[in-house]
Amino acid sequence: MDRSRPQTSPSGLPLATALMLDIFDEPIVFHRAYVAIAGSITAALFLSYAGYAYADIPEEREGWFTRTQNEWERDTGLTRREQETARRQLRERGLLEERRVGMPAVLWYRVNWARLRDSLERQSRSHWAGRLDE
Repeated sequence: MDRSRPQTSPSGLPLATALMLDIFDEPIVFHRAYVAIAGSITAALFLSYAGYAYADIPEEREGWFTRTQNEWERDTGLTRREQETARRQLRERGLLEERRVGMPAVLWYRVNWARLRDSLERQSRSHWAGRLDE
């Protein structure tokens, strides 16, 4: 092995640079309070990211947005199977609505913000009952 030349990644970047880009990539953040409401950490991550995606939606879309499976995986790290499980859990709890539109069909999502708020309020009342009066 020739040690006079720095090792490179498949992209041609020096390994130290490629490693730093991976390590300091944008972190994935989710709302911890969503875990019990959504049914799992995976569903909480999906719901948190859906809320993040919602922020960029024009008002005339009435909360509907679309993401491909590849976009979900790129942005959250969730595999296809994890996405499907998270979506099922969220639909069962009434937190996520879905619809297929067009040919070929495109999957659109909408968070049920009223249901989420109600769930969060119930959870917080239960969690903090009697603790705030002390």
